[in-house]
Amino acid sequence: MSDELHATCLRATGLLELGLPEEALEELNELTAEHRESSIAIHLRVDALFRLKKWAEAAALCMPKLEAEPGDPGWWIQAAFATRRAECVEQAEPILRRALEHHPRHGLILYNLACYACVQDRTEEARQRLEAAAGEDTDLYLKMAEADPDLAAVRSWVIAWQARRREKLAQS
Repeated sequence: MSDELHATCLRATGLLELGLPEEALEELNELTAEHRESSIAIHLRVDALFRLKKWAEAAALCMPKLEAEPGDPGWWIQAAFATRRAECVEQAEPILRRALEHHPRHGLILYNLACYACVQDRTEEARQRLEAAAGEDTDLYLKMAEADPDLAAVRSWVIAWQARRREKLAQS
C-alpha cells in the first residue's frame, strides 16, 4: 500500500469514526484513479455510503467485487446488506447463498441468512442457520440474535438456548 493510500484511508477512517461520512467520501475522492479503485478505499466508500443510507450506490460498488475478489467475505456481506436495503430480502438472499460456496462456515454470512429466512417465515431454517453461525462465537451470535428485530419469530427459542447454555456453563 502506498503512503498516499495509507494516509488517505487513515483520514477517511477517522472521519467515519467521528460520524462524518460525507467528509470521508470527499477524502477518498482525492485519491488518484488507481488508488480509488483499491479494495480498501472501496470498502471505506461503501461504509460511508451505508452511513448515508445510499444503498443502491453501495450495492453498485460491491457487486463487481463479488467476482473480482470472492475470497473476501466482506464484499458478499456488504453487497447483500446494501441490496436488501435498496431492493428487498428476496434479492439479497441469493447473494449470501452464493457466498456460502466460498465461505461455508462464515458466521456473519450464516447469521444474515438466518435473518433472511426468519423474515420470510422459514423459522426452522433460521434456527439451523443460527446454530451454524454460533459455532464461530456462540456468545456473540446469541447476544446479537436476542436483540435483532429480524429474528423476532425465533426470539423465545434464542432465549431458551441462552438459558440452557448458561446452565451448562454453571455446571462446568
